[in-house]
Amino acid sequence: MIITLAGHVDHGKTAIVKALTGIDTDRLAEEQARGLTIDLGFAYTDLNGHRIGFVDVPGHHSFIHNMIAGVARMQHALLTVAADDGIMPQTVEHLQILQLLGLDSGTVVLNKVDHADENQLQTVENQLRDCLKPTFLHAASIIKASAKTGVGISTLQESLADAASRVERVPSSRAFRLPIDRVFSRQGLGTIVTGTVYDGEVNVADDVYLSAIQKNVRVRRLVANGLPSEIAHAGDRCGLQIAGVNASEISRGDWLRARDTIATTDTMTLQFELAEGFPREIKNWCHVHVYHGTAHRLGKLFLLNEALVIGTKGLVDILIESPLHIAMGDRVIIRDQGLDRTIGGGTVIATTRANTRRRFPSRIKQLTAISEWVNQAEPKQVLLDACLVKCVDGEIFRKQWNLSQAQFNAILDRNSIQQVNNRLLAKTRLDDTKKQLTLVLDEYHAANPTQYGLSLSQLVKRTSLDEETVRFTLIHGRNTNLFQVQGGQYASARRAEVELSYNKDLYLRILPLIDSHQPYPIGDIARELRVPLRSLENELKRMLKAKLFVQVSEKRYFSEDRLRELADVAHSLDKSGPFTVKQFRDKCGMGRMVCIDVLEHFDKVRFTQRELDTRRVVGIYLP
Repeated sequence: MIITLAGHVDHGKTAIVKALTGIDTDRLAEEQARGLTIDLGFAYTDLNGHRIGFVDVPGHHSFIHNMIAGVARMQHALLTVAADDGIMPQTVEHLQILQLLGLDSGTVVLNKVDHADENQLQTVENQLRDCLKPTFLHAASIIKASAKTGVGISTLQESLADAASRVERVPSSRAFRLPIDRVFSRQGLGTIVTGTVYDGEVNVADDVYLSAIQKNVRVRRLVANGLPSEIAHAGDRCGLQIAGVNASEISRGDWLRARDTIATTDTMTLQFELAEGFPREIKNWCHVHVYHGTAHRLGKLFLLNEALVIGTKGLVDILIESPLHIAMGDRVIIRDQGLDRTIGGGTVIATTRANTRRRFPSRIKQLTAISEWVNQAEPKQVLLDACLVKCVDGEIFRKQWNLSQAQFNAILDRNSIQQVNNRLLAKTRLDDTKKQLTLVLDEYHAANPTQYGLSLSQLVKRTSLDEETVRFTLIHGRNTNLFQVQGGQYASARRAEVELSYNKDLYLRILPLIDSHQPYPIGDIARELRVPLRSLENELKRMLKAKLFVQVSEKRYFSEDRLRELADVAHSLDKSGPFTVKQFRDKCGMGRMVCIDVLEHFDKVRFTQRELDTRRVVGIYLP
């Protein structure tokens, strides 16, 4: 069990840890000289057969950022209050932060009882009970102790050992990630980082992604909860000796993560709770401090509800100055930039930018539903619930929830969810959407017998469904011969194909120039055939509707056969991992700009997906 200390400055947190473990966690010379905890300190001990670690945090308000960095959701809180001082400002703020970060177990120690008489002790204890009532510590033991004299320390040890005995280690269903809170170098060992494992597990010899250098590093040795180990699990505090990077390249706030889950964002939506006692009204786009894991960023806050009310939860958008490694369900603390006070905190329920107006009713409704799913904290049910509502991008979902590909495959219920490329939709939702689209198309065909069909945007408008769900259903319906498509228009399979007119003589002259290793751009085709460019463009539009060619960019057309050949090239490259434009160019033998046009077309039809300077195949190529 890992215990995080909390409490006002000079209330004896460090002394309590020393009395329990014999270790002075003030490791910095400045801390020892001033008698003031500035940064995080760590100590471990065994109590009644239970391994217990302590994270000592600063109590001074100037170092609140360090305090937040030392708290993780799965920890046990040890709130320390001095009997001679009673409840002080950082007692309250630290308690608020623990509550907002989702801690659910803890103990309270009333320290320095040798500095107070019975009346003072009773008064402070009563104040504490009132203060703790609305928090997760409402039923916590209040243990009277003195780190100086040793009074009550054995009782505190027994209480913490009892708490440790009730801790149940629940296997994490997510991929490994660890926010780094300390980094240093040791002669003969090299670079060492420490932190609390948020999710998953890590083993000696694992290759993990280090955000500081955006590359993989190797775990050479591992210490979990103060002891050498071969593995560390979610909730463990661990130190990792890593190869492939210098300590000077890493800082607090960087992450170690599983290699195939990397995703960052500079925007998020929170199910937000306002801290009690915040003294002023919150305005849209106010500047705030954002704390997530061990990272700290500046950002701006936007209210999605009209106002935040203490005791209730609302929705807020947060825009961050630089990206964070955020996953769904993470807890975030927001502090005021001007007042240096905690505004509140919340649970991450979205990590993508709004594609409508921020307060658009449909968005608020969707975010409210998502917040309920996220609170379930079980990705399998969340995925199914989401797919019942609309089409879901599986790759985005997987990374938002910090799932490896194997973990994602394990929660994907293929009896209930249909997959096309990376998109997912519940089969019941798919069937309902098929019926709606078929009905709309049949009505259109009956009223417009000489017209072929409707475009994607027209179908979206006539059904009032979201575009991704309609697109998914059309692709699936095309693959299963329920729908047919011609020139970007969709029709029911029962609709006979319409003969599209085009200049057949001109087509035969154009064909050799387009159905070639590297097709001519249309400007060159016009000059080669001595045809006015505008006339050529008009004729090519008719040929596109007849599905004779595929337009991959404004000025470049390909034959379907050639695009299939290039799709095969992408597939062959993808077998060795993500590939670059240069690798694709070298393999297919076309010019760089032509290759870029083709790859961007592949991205658009969701056959490939770009990630920085590389691409990978994510779907099936359908011309």
